[in-house]
Amino acid sequence: MVKMVMVAVGFLALALGRAAAGESVRFAADFSRGLTNGWENVAYFKTPTDYAVVREGTNCFVRGVAAKTCSALTWKLDLNPPAALKLRWRWRIAGVNTNGSERDLKKFDHAARVFVAFDTFIGPARTLNYFWGDVEKPGTVLAHPKSGRAQIFVLESGNAKAGQWITEERDLTADWRRVFPDRPMPKIVGIGLMTDSDSLGQTLTGDYADIVLFSEGQ
Repeated sequence: MVKMVMVAVGFLALALGRAAAGESVRFAADFSRGLTNGWENVAYFKTPTDYAVVREGTNCFVRGVAAKTCSALTWKLDLNPPAALKLRWRWRIAGVNTNGSERDLKKFDHAARVFVAFDTFIGPARTLNYFWGDVEKPGTVLAHPKSGRAQIFVLESGNAKAGQWITEERDLTADWRRVFPDRPMPKIVGIGLMTDSDSLGQTLTGDYADIVLFSEGQ
């Protein structure tokens, strides 16, 4: 698997400048610089979702617009996880799929998800996926309908908060242990975001900002 330098020195310095006291940043997405060469739109043999940087005043973020499309915007990493690792980001949606599902592949379209991929040597990478769900309640944890290697955490659901910026923070170490309790957390090989609508074809929009992987007190 291709390995990349996580961030340039100047980029890391900027990220560290934004980090809270006591946080050690392992990765930070600075979309004010545009979609730099580290970001890749991976289309999985389908028509890709359109991802572009949008500015609203001082707020700079990536907008994914899916219209019968499916792709993930990803950044490759080569990160041995510390003893405790967290993920924080902000997101916003225009609205969920009106007939979507977290359990049925034929209806598996979502306005927003953020994921972290892990090196599992054989077979597809194991992933932790954080969803703005269509129908499942926040707090639901379930396997992807196609593979148990991909585990889904539903953080928000439905349209009650559509149009609002929501900040999320997850304890990646705890989440990994919850869904893969018999396996130590392996090397992190990627982080990404995804807006897709290839199953039902509705136009879905997801906005993403300030994605940071960090540890505390290390």
